[in-house]
Amino acid sequence: MTPSENPSAQVQRKPNFENLRRTLLRQGPPGPVPFAELFADPGTMESVLGEKFPLDLRGLVLSSDGEPAAPAESSMDRLLKAKQVVDMILRFCYETGYDYVYMYPGIEFPRSNYLVTGDTASQKNWSAGKRIWQDEETGPIQNWADFEAYPWPTPQTVSYTGIQYLNTVMPEGMKICVDLPGILENSTWLMGFQSFSYALFDQPDLIKAIVQKVADVVIAAAAHAATFENVGMFFLGDDMGFYSGTLVSPKVLRDYIFPYHRKLVETVHAHDKPILLHSCGNLEKVMDDIIDVGFDAKHSFEDKIMPVEEVYRRWGDRIAIIGGVDMDILARGSEEDVRRRTRQILEVCGANGTGYCLGTGNTVANYVPKENYLAMLDEGRKWDREHFGTE
Repeated sequence: MTPSENPSAQVQRKPNFENLRRTLLRQGPPGPVPFAELFADPGTMESVLGEKFPLDLRGLVLSSDGEPAAPAESSMDRLLKAKQVVDMILRFCYETGYDYVYMYPGIEFPRSNYLVTGDTASQKNWSAGKRIWQDEETGPIQNWADFEAYPWPTPQTVSYTGIQYLNTVMPEGMKICVDLPGILENSTWLMGFQSFSYALFDQPDLIKAIVQKVADVVIAAAAHAATFENVGMFFLGDDMGFYSGTLVSPKVLRDYIFPYHRKLVETVHAHDKPILLHSCGNLEKVMDDIIDVGFDAKHSFEDKIMPVEEVYRRWGDRIAIIGGVDMDILARGSEEDVRRRTRQILEVCGANGTGYCLGTGNTVANYVPKENYLAMLDEGRKWDREHFGTE
């Protein structure tokens, strides 16, 4: 692996995935608190590493005039084949002190129902300074005819190009984390959340069919990815909530989504590998379900919903907890604010030396100033040295 030429942070430590695994499985002996994130935005990587992201992601979903593009055939596969992109993600994870590098299987659910607006962040993700949003009103599937005509991916069409490449170049002590696409997320995106909500009452059989199609390919991809020697864990990104509750009722989640989550967890656990859940929003009413499904860790927390310390107190003896440094503090606070909040969290969640990983409340978004992100990591390393004599 070629190091970055002008990195803002290059951590002088050896990756220790076994320590991360021990932490996620809530095992002893106590040790340093590792870092964990679902992913980092391209703009963040550019800023931290001091180099240009080698691919304009805008072209994957937007046309040259900045409007939604027609679905591109195998766009994710083309992304993963860009060796420079994969190398940059690896450098970012290694040089900032993570024990794993995240990578995606190439699963395509083609759609063009995006809304486009300007990106006000100082660290742009895309060259045109655009940010895309999900169109929640509609999507490519509205009825059975659309369902039958849709170009569904199959297990045979999934690409593992990025994972295959990383499997051959992993630094000693480091593993691959396979980031899987969400089952609820993609099901709602294919219809638009509004149409999905109506269909729960008007076309429940169609909802069941869509969810099963999405889940089958995600689970099959996990089963194959788990066979790679250097794949160490999985992270499912499946947002299920908002500020005051779940996006759909807990009953809908229990009837339509959690059975497939359970099957996914069982598939990964059959290979003796942890699987983590990233899901935003207020999930208090379904936390017992998430734990019962068997996820090894839960990620994404927001102070105004429930501070991560309280989450750890309530459920940390049953599931590992990840992150919780609030995005608002990271985005708008001072470096000192970030350091203070990081230490507050570690004093509660990190004291046992297991069952907690330090990270943001969501992801390393491009609107988080580089200085604040690096301050969080630096404070975590200082805290580990003070409490465990090592990072």
